[in-house]
Amino acid sequence: MLFRAAALTVGQIADPVFRGVVIKSVLFTLCLFTGLTVVFYMARPDVTYFEWEWLNDIAELGGSLAFFAFLVLTFSMTATLIGGIFLDDIAEAVEARHYPGEAPGQSAEFAKTFAVSMRFIAVTLVANILALPFYVIALFIPPLFACIFYGLNGYLLSREYFELVSLRHQDGKAARQLRKANGFKVFLAGVVIAFLITVPIVNLFVPILATALMLHIFKALQGPKSVEIVS
Repeated sequence: MLFRAAALTVGQIADPVFRGVVIKSVLFTLCLFTGLTVVFYMARPDVTYFEWEWLNDIAELGGSLAFFAFLVLTFSMTATLIGGIFLDDIAEAVEARHYPGEAPGQSAEFAKTFAVSMRFIAVTLVANILALPFYVIALFIPPLFACIFYGLNGYLLSREYFELVSLRHQDGKAARQLRKANGFKVFLAGVVIAFLITVPIVNLFVPILATALMLHIFKALQGPKSVEIVS
């Protein structure tokens, strides 16, 4: 099921809707970071901590470099989060191409989707912060580090995307029951998504790939009728 879902997802990667979401995500992120840069330079205080002016200049330069390093390191993650806003666009494109004979999903209420996304971000941050000691220890054992990172984030991502996709077709309670009944299958899909996040450039496509992949998984888990996929 996972391989079939992955093949269908990759086969639709050239869809104009998919490309449009990536472009919008990157543009929104660039605009956001440009705004942050302007605010940073307007609000940045002059460094006068040291008696020697050259030390103050070095401190200011260091602060600017740290700020830009932060932007570079978080660009892909930010673009990924923004891309999640367009989840319905991706889901509609997938349903129109592969499930034209079935009732289309309904766009979830923005408040509900936003709440799910914010909860996911908060839980992910807290979970990874709590896991920091294990990450540090596992640095000396690369396979263990990979298991912890992909296992933890795969579980979190599988819950997030499966629930968001499911909300288009059923309520939250039914979505959680379906996920728990097929926990391992959904978890494996989450591990694939977690891996893609760590691949440069590819991670910009994560909201698209994750949404499409999880939608195919969801359709397959619903029953025999949903497995009849139209190419």
